[in-house]
Amino acid sequence: MAISPKTTKPLKVAFAGAGMISWFHLVGWRALGERVRLAAICDPDPERAAKRAKEFSIAKVYRDADAMFATESIDALDVASPRETHAAWVEAAAARGIDVLCQKPMTPTLAESETLVRRVEGKSRLMVHENWRFRPWYRELKRWLDAGEIGEVILARLAMINSGLLPDAEGRRAALIRQPFMQHEERLMIAEVLIHQIDVMRYLCGPLRVMSARAQRTVPDVRGESVAAIFMETGTGSAVEVVGTMAAPGYPPRNPDRLEIIGSKASVIFADSELRLLGPNPRSQSYDNDRGYQASFDGVIAHFVDCLETGAPFETGPADNLETLRLVEHAYWAAGRHRLGGGN
Repeated sequence: MAISPKTTKPLKVAFAGAGMISWFHLVGWRALGERVRLAAICDPDPERAAKRAKEFSIAKVYRDADAMFATESIDALDVASPRETHAAWVEAAAARGIDVLCQKPMTPTLAESETLVRRVEGKSRLMVHENWRFRPWYRELKRWLDAGEIGEVILARLAMINSGLLPDAEGRRAALIRQPFMQHEERLMIAEVLIHQIDVMRYLCGPLRVMSARAQRTVPDVRGESVAAIFMETGTGSAVEVVGTMAAPGYPPRNPDRLEIIGSKASVIFADSELRLLGPNPRSQSYDNDRGYQASFDGVIAHFVDCLETGAPFETGPADNLETLRLVEHAYWAAGRHRLGGGN
């Protein structure tokens, strides 16, 4: 089906959700300047929404989605509300022909996401905000891979290890201060955290399948798993591993990923915010992790708007994101946690 570019300028955008992550989204929208206009923000907490509206010069504040849709003329909606509300927002927008950028995951489960994609198909355009692959070091590494500098991937390993769920000297837990919902999330380490790293490995290495996985609860008052290891393989049989924990004593509460890719021509290491190419033509590039974090939001949002303006396909459209969600679901099955509450 041919997709017509958006001709409205500036693009009129509404925002769903005014929680912690909304700040990074809105900085990304603001970076687009006169290409967009933030017309409205909606959140059940009017004070929180009003705060964001003041910070980012958003014209209107709503606490009710129906009221916003009835009042505003909107071209696009950015959904950054809790995951259990995503489907309702996406369907409401699609019914009105409004294009949507929706935070990951589309819905809490793969089955719900598949249903949502079927229900909104052809009504409007949907892109999933899976921003980890838009971090500058992964974009650069993808260019190296596409240029053939690394050759065929033989082995790849990506680790995300920090102490965010453990108390500091004052008893504070950084991950829960930043995102309190994590304490009660039943599917935590794989579905909420490592979903990013799984998507990155798909982006870098191509199609993957899960071979085995392990997941374990190690923090008594955190409901979901806090440690996970997922073993996958590429279409050519090369090994790909994603591991992570947010309960590692002695580690920082937030810590950059560590990535190693062994190729047939050269190898790559990303560690301590430095990307290094090892082999016949070695080189390295350093990054600021905080700037890279915001740059990933900026990149996703700019890509969304670019594609609306040109009619080009989204890099993280529904079909692509469903592949990541399938790997997440398969990892839980392989780890014996395919039912919610499925043990340690």
